[in-house]
Amino acid sequence: MATVSVSVPATRSVPVARPRLRDRVSAGGATVLSILGLVGVIGIVALALLVIPVAALLAFGPALLARL
Repeated sequence: MATVSVSVPATRSVPVARPRLRDRVSAGGATVLSILGLVGVIGIVALALLVIPVAALLAFGPALLARL
């Protein structure tokens, strides 16, 4: 079995001048995004802390209610 190398012609790509991220985001926008990110992280942590109590309630709740 023979293999053949395929040559790709070299093209010169022209770099696109894009403004840096720091130049595109204002200080107020960065503050808002930072606060929203913090609220999101706090929400994820709160949900993670509720997983074990909710699972325990679902697993042992009926047995505990039957004893009452």
